Amino acid sequence: MAVTQGVLNMALEHAAGHRVTDIHLLAGQFSAVVPSSVEVFFKYLSKDTLAEGARLHFETVPLEMTCQACGHKIDLAEWIHERPQLIMARAIAKGCLCGSKNLRVSGGVSFTLASVELEDAPPAG
Repeated sequence: MAVTQGVLNMALEHAAGHRVTDIHLLAGQFSAVVPSSVEVFFKYLSKDTLAEGARLHFETVPLEMTCQACGHKIDLAEWIHERPQLIMARAIAKGCLCGSKNLRVSGGVSFTLASVELEDAPPAG
């Protein structure tokens, strides 16, 4: 709920008094954020705010690993449909092209507010 409150607060701050229509979020595959939970909390928390009724759009950011020895980004495509923990274990077991097995997670772990869309201000008059 706290993460969703943070998203709502940032969106409302960005809106500067305009109605929020859409919120675009980047959810890392390994971020532990459950989009359906965020949607439920958002509906509850945004009630009676300028973001009430806004649509949430989630884009999943895939897990990324990088070799600590040479900086090469590891190709995880062959395991893309596996659980993140299994992807990491298989990537480490296989190692990098340089021979190192010293890999680190370098992406797909964050949850980010990417953009906010606002309703156009009504014409003055």
